[in-house]
Amino acid sequence: MNPGIIAFIVVYCVVLCCYFFTETSGNMKLRAPNKIVLALMFFAFGTAYAVINNIPYSSLFIVALLLSMLGDVFLLYSFTKGGFFFASGNIAFIAFQISILCFFGIGIERYWWVFIIIPVLWSIYPLLSHFKPDLFKFGSFKGILFFYLSTIVGSGSFGIVVASLVPSFRLLGIGLFLFMLSDFDIVLHKFVCPKNKWVHRLNSALYFTGMLLVALNVALIA
Repeated sequence: MNPGIIAFIVVYCVVLCCYFFTETSGNMKLRAPNKIVLALMFFAFGTAYAVINNIPYSSLFIVALLLSMLGDVFLLYSFTKGGFFFASGNIAFIAFQISILCFFGIGIERYWWVFIIIPVLWSIYPLLSHFKPDLFKFGSFKGILFFYLSTIVGSGSFGIVVASLVPSFRLLGIGLFLFMLSDFDIVLHKFVCPKNKWVHRLNSALYFTGMLLVALNVALIA
């Protein structure tokens, strides 16, 4: 690993540690620039190395990174707009991962199970909401939330597949799986324990660590 990449990781981690405190400070003048810098870092780093290393389907990868970065920015001011960009980014990451699997000649028979996860989740929701109505009462957010969760579960599930079957994109797969976990955490924070700062920080730790791994993968790819 060259010194430039090591320096980037160190600076990124320092900025992320700062964000753990600015995001719960209640001061948007500190939080917004801190988060935007983090988002710009993973986007610029990942984009630069995707071009330098000429990875397969680099344009699709860059679009997915860009949409995730825009999701970070808009989420600061609008939950709905931020969610739209993140959902679009998730769909782009799904398309990128499927393209990578096809590029390496990995047939659908090796990851068919991914396509039944979303229907299974949708089918068990009525059962969960029946036994835990207060915990799974999302009100007017239900439709939007389920659509978004479908995109992130799809992306994270394909992340498991890519990490398992494509060694050269293992970090990317792990990173997108962490991204998925971060969104489960944010649902927990928003609808179950909104006042818990550590739950809020866990979301950022999982998400920004995941995006660091996604960006690093294209820098370290053989």
